Amino acid sequence: MRLAPSGVSGGATTDRRLTTPRLNLRPAEYPELLAYRDAIRHSYWLHTEYNLTDDVHDFRARVSDAERSAIKNAMLAIAQVEVAVKTFWGDLYKRYPKPEVGAVGYTFAESEVRHQDAYAHLLEVLGLNQEFERIREIPAIYQRVLFLNEHLGPRPPDRTATDREDALTLLLFSAFVEHVSLFGQFLIMKSFNRQRNLFKGIANIVEATSKEEQIHGLFGYQVVRTLREENPDWFDAAFTERVRAACLAAREAERGILDWIFEAGELDFLPRAVVDAYVEQRFDDSLAAIDMAPLFEPDAALVAQTRWFDEEVVAGKHYDFFHKRPTTYTKKAKSITSDDLF
Repeated sequence: MRLAPSGVSGGATTDRRLTTPRLNLRPAEYPELLAYRDAIRHSYWLHTEYNLTDDVHDFRARVSDAERSAIKNAMLAIAQVEVAVKTFWGDLYKRYPKPEVGAVGYTFAESEVRHQDAYAHLLEVLGLNQEFERIREIPAIYQRVLFLNEHLGPRPPDRTATDREDALTLLLFSAFVEHVSLFGQFLIMKSFNRQRNLFKGIANIVEATSKEEQIHGLFGYQVVRTLREENPDWFDAAFTERVRAACLAAREAERGILDWIFEAGELDFLPRAVVDAYVEQRFDDSLAAIDMAPLFEPDAALVAQTRWFDEEVVAGKHYDFFHKRPTTYTKKAKSITSDDLF
């Protein structure tokens, strides 16, 4: 009988360890993770499904200069983050070499490419392709990219230190990229449809994107919690302090992004203070997901003004979270035959 190489798991054991490679596909040691792969499969969408003709008219003729600037900048910010992060999930298997982790990571990576394509397409149909060329000239965008690179960059050479850094990187990515950095922009863009009945196609794309980003972050938290169960010594006071320090730095980066988005003026129907409160609540919710104390505790009355967004987009009551699509649009699920019609 051929044995698995030293340090490689041959199958499911009671002593699970995410960092130990496993050669065989089944039995899975972490079958609970595959629900996240299936969730993305059930939510699958393409930007070509949505009609953007009215959105182009809205952008050109039905908004003020300040509103046009805000939605343009919000889309640019989202598109740039999608470019910066699209490889993270595809590389996750290298850090946690279990087939089920790879299955989820590769599925997530494909969805990130769809998100990138969707927002690039939005900018193209709105005639804003040239805006991509000046991304590096926008300090707020550049600072956000630097922040992401700092926390997703090179790993230390020591194996134990590397494993601990990988856990921190996964936590920061799940919290700050997937669950915070994009959601301020999602709120802004979706508000145009909610408050002004504008940009219906864009609102559908935002809803579809945000649902998938929510799934990505929840998966990341579950992996982090699993790592904490398997390696409690990694998650000491110093680890917590690094997370909180990174959270404060990320908040400053997001504040800069919002300053730039609203550089031509705030939105009458979505005050800047409300957006700030929503972003800070997302930070606190991310910390709570991995059992850390809140850091910002924003004004509850301001946060309450954004409850509609979470109800409609993140946790709507008209769909199962793991089998979701926007309720304002339905894709044909099966072919129709003459027997169905007659």
